[in-house]
Amino acid sequence: MQFLAELRAKYLKLTDGKYGMDKLNRDLFILWVILGFLNNFFRSRILSLVSLLFPLVAVLRMFSTAVYKRSNENRKYLEIKSKFTEFFKIRYRMFKDRKTHKYYKCKNCSAYFRVKRKPGEHYVDCPKCGKEIKVKIRAAKNAE
Repeated sequence: MQFLAELRAKYLKLTDGKYGMDKLNRDLFILWVILGFLNNFFRSRILSLVSLLFPLVAVLRMFSTAVYKRSNENRKYLEIKSKFTEFFKIRYRMFKDRKTHKYYKCKNCSAYFRVKRKPGEHYVDCPKCGKEIKVKIRAAKNAE
């Protein structure tokens, strides 16, 4: 037990004042694993070298003492990542609801909203900005 206590103390001393792990580092390690898996199929030296950069950058970021800079990098990364994930979430919902709802984009604030597929003219309030929007839904061609 004394050995584990000493090991823990050394680890705490090593990581004291260092930035540590964040979502950008986690995703860099995940990307490294994915590229390593792909490299098993393609056997590319370039892919192998590029895939080694990801854990190197992640480890350097983890042990960096410039905590403010690393947290800004992580914040910017999360902003960019959230734009991509939001785009695909909306596209997935559009596909999933394609038979029952129609999606529109507000011209005022660019927010997406959905309207039930009832033929006719509808007035809908944008959920984000509150502007009233006129929406026309045509009857389905194959409806009998």
